[in-house]
Amino acid sequence: MGKAVGSRTGIVTPDDFKQIECVFREMVQERHLAFDSDEAVTLAAHLISLFQSGIHDHDALKQIAG
Repeated sequence: MGKAVGSRTGIVTPDDFKQIECVFREMVQERHLAFDSDEAVTLAAHLISLFQSGIHDHDALKQIAG
């Protein structure tokens, strides 16, 4: 899934984005946010940053971003 590439270069592949989107959608729904709200946009950026730093596990992303 490109984990090694993502952790070395910061590249996020389309498959990576699908994983991040899944976490994002869950967290937005749990928090009752609008997808285009400032808080949701900040959350998305944070999730991408966490993923680029090497955190690729679904549950870990949710816990750390939470």
